[in-house]
Amino acid sequence: MAVFQYISTFLTEVGNQLLISPNPFYSALILIANGLWIPIIIIMLINAKIVWIDWRQGVYHVKNRKFILLAIDVPRDNEQSPKAVESIFAALHGALPGSNTLYQEWWLGKSVDYFSVELISIEGYVQFLVYLQEEYRNMVESAFYAQYPDAEITQVEDYVYGQEGEFKDLTFPSDKYDIIGSEIVFLNQDAYPIRLHMEFEHSLSQEFKDPMASLLETMNSMGPGEQLWFQWVITPEYDDNWHPQSEKLAMKIAGKSVETPQNAADKFIGGLVKWVDAIGVAIFPFYNQTEESEKQDDMPSLMLHLTPAEQKQVESIQLKADKHGFWTKFRYMYIAKKEVASKARGLSPVFGSLKQFSSLNSNSIKPHKYTKTFSLYYLMVPQRMASRQNKLLRAYQNRSRSMGSSGIILNTEELATLYHFPTEVVKAPLVSRTQSKRASAPISLPIEGAPRTLREAVSQPPAGSESPAPPSEPETQPLPTSQPSSASAGSAPSNLPFV
Repeated sequence: MAVFQYISTFLTEVGNQLLISPNPFYSALILIANGLWIPIIIIMLINAKIVWIDWRQGVYHVKNRKFILLAIDVPRDNEQSPKAVESIFAALHGALPGSNTLYQEWWLGKSVDYFSVELISIEGYVQFLVYLQEEYRNMVESAFYAQYPDAEITQVEDYVYGQEGEFKDLTFPSDKYDIIGSEIVFLNQDAYPIRLHMEFEHSLSQEFKDPMASLLETMNSMGPGEQLWFQWVITPEYDDNWHPQSEKLAMKIAGKSVETPQNAADKFIGGLVKWVDAIGVAIFPFYNQTEESEKQDDMPSLMLHLTPAEQKQVESIQLKADKHGFWTKFRYMYIAKKEVASKARGLSPVFGSLKQFSSLNSNSIKPHKYTKTFSLYYLMVPQRMASRQNKLLRAYQNRSRSMGSSGIILNTEELATLYHFPTEVVKAPLVSRTQSKRASAPISLPIEGAPRTLREAVSQPPAGSESPAPPSEPETQPLPTSQPSSASAGSAPSNLPFV
């Protein structure tokens, strides 16, 4: 009782001081002196931590990471489904290390390594690319060759600055170029999946209707002076960072309770609430004693009473959480010269193609409203448009993980749905593909300086002894000069029956 009386007295005194305050500035000083400084200090410490971590990670990034860009070409008669690319993304998830120590995180600035898978069209020429650290080149090439043995992987120059460096110092507003683009985010929570590639297979004929077909045709339609870029900056995510939230959401829809792991802040707040409840029980004997509180916390399962749509939601959420995930920054950008730039080619068909991956019952993709460079209204539209265009271009060029939206979680299956090589039924003519199949040389092919194969015998003379002379070749015997027999001359056998 004394605690509540003290709190009531304190709030009354602060209120009286505010009533006699001569101006708002003095009122703010009163609030700060009477406890408002605590949340202010907490907010300042949180922001200081963010600034410090970003700075240390930037130093680590510049000092320790060297990136290269690989172009991937697959055969024209590719029969592999997106399942093959799903295996590739599962292999890339192997770059996820163990948990960093406080020293590695706070002082060294070490963070999880990342990749960027990209799909671009430069004046209609379409190319699949992978941006990666040089130390991961063998791992990436092995992952691709394991699924596509006839693929061609070549290191190329970075395209984001233009073929002649025209985009390196480009700023907006510009008299030469225009940009339409945005970051792509989810409509619902990350736990809900988008439409997956299996849903594009016919249920009876099992024919795969490749959703990449319309997107590749749109990219093939780019003309001179036009470029269309897609970028997925993927960082392997720890399963514990998103699986429990997905399971909690699925159980909530199903009407079940699930215990999720709590961090230190959750435990502190929970303990504080229990302490307040204990005080209430001590003061008021019937505090928190109701019929509802006496019931068990476990709710009965509602799966039998769910609608088909809700049952599918629970199933899809759990299936998504069953596979490894990547924290992803998904960007798209159409950059073209002013005289040829067109929203009819760079905006409408792009989002029309991306709508194939939307599921109204589960999840959909949409442009991020604070990074999109189109459909801006009201105040200072030209200035806001130019600012967003500059930020989007720099974020794309730097493959930034901090600029723009907070990102989305895509599992390996969703990534393979959005980024996979076209099958042989896709007739997009300007997609870069291999022109011929390559095969490795036979293992027994003699090469000067090559290692000995297991088929070769090892014979070394003992020390101090002379090498035995090679055996002499047998004398060649002259062929007999006898006349060939009738059979050898090609005549019919004597016992052949004739009529």
